[in-house]
Amino acid sequence: MSDGMKRILFITGFTILIIAIGFGIYVMFFRAAPSQPGTGSTGSPTTSSTAGSLPSSGSGGVRTGSGTGANGSLPNAQGTAGNGGTGGTQPGTSLLVESVTQQISLTPDGTGARFYNAVDGKFYRAMPDGRVIAMSDAVFPNVDSVAWGNTTDQAILSFPDNSKIYYDFQTKTQTTLPNHWDNFNFSTDDTKIIAKSEAISPESRFLVISDPNGKNPQAIQALGDNGDKVHADWTGNGQVVAYSETGDALGYDRQQIVLLGKNNENFRGLVVEGRGFEPLWSPSGQKVLYSAWTVENNYKPELWVSGGTPDNVNQDRAKLNLQTWAHKCTWANDSTIFCAVPENLPTGAALQPDLFTTLEDRIVRIDLKTGQKTDLGKPDGNPSIKGLVVTKDGTQLMYIDATSGKLYTFKVD
Repeated sequence: MSDGMKRILFITGFTILIIAIGFGIYVMFFRAAPSQPGTGSTGSPTTSSTAGSLPSSGSGGVRTGSGTGANGSLPNAQGTAGNGGTGGTQPGTSLLVESVTQQISLTPDGTGARFYNAVDGKFYRAMPDGRVIAMSDAVFPNVDSVAWGNTTDQAILSFPDNSKIYYDFQTKTQTTLPNHWDNFNFSTDDTKIIAKSEAISPESRFLVISDPNGKNPQAIQALGDNGDKVHADWTGNGQVVAYSETGDALGYDRQQIVLLGKNNENFRGLVVEGRGFEPLWSPSGQKVLYSAWTVENNYKPELWVSGGTPDNVNQDRAKLNLQTWAHKCTWANDSTIFCAVPENLPTGAALQPDLFTTLEDRIVRIDLKTGQKTDLGKPDGNPSIKGLVVTKDGTQLMYIDATSGKLYTFKVD
């Protein structure tokens, strides 16, 4: 063989080797790895209601919902703008509270917002006309979280040292609750609360219903080792008091959510197209708005709506074609939703939402009767919106700017 031919064969072989090495490096370090379950996955399904376990639910229905648009999604309508819409900054934004505000909630009469002032440790009401009224002279330093009453000014305050206090702002009375109770939620009429009693031993962990001051406790559901998969959430019609991520396994990008009743009912499960389920029930409890992520949508939270009671679960299930979290939305009534929708939501945002709390938001109004989604634009100042609430008459949105902590109101046309 001639030297020229040997040189050609050597160069050819060397080139093939370099290509192979490069491809190996790409596969090892750069190609997307197979997706793995993130936080909030269902884990292994349970099949009994014995102590230390939660019940599996019945059949969850078919994969495709029965929404009004193709593939179970609501149709886009004139005036619609999803993520990255074109509406500009809108007038009608007013500053209500200059100092840092937290734990916002709609007042029982629906005319304003209740909130905690982290600077002076007091609670206040803020009205859209600019009035700010102290709810009490009591001072509660370093409140970590608040569970608000629905029809009364009752609240359960949790603190960083794990202590909990029930406080009635009308009677100015307070009661200390057990430290191992957590995840509080009031019933619709505020006569009862539900909580997770998270004792040290798994056999002593239960969902508990009691009076708001902790009296007359009743264990309604054993938690066992599944406490982190159970979430107290007393819905408007009182049928569902909690939900659990212990439903039947449906595949990686689907899950079944078990709906729990206060009498140990074994309701049908809600089928969710995605992971990271985060719900927001409508005022009546008849519908549930929720967000979930999938590999297909690049791990971004996506909104869905479905029937939310044991009788209509999975009915009229529809994708809303908006990428945001359910906690950035609020129901005006059973057919109208307002959502703060982040612009330029990056890939993987749903896996670490705490990293994206300062993205600028647009406000979108959703009409479930018509499928219309209306971009109301950005409030002045291009805020990242937290704790969005809407007044009873539907004319004012109130929210906290997540960056500054200031409380604002936004007038709805």
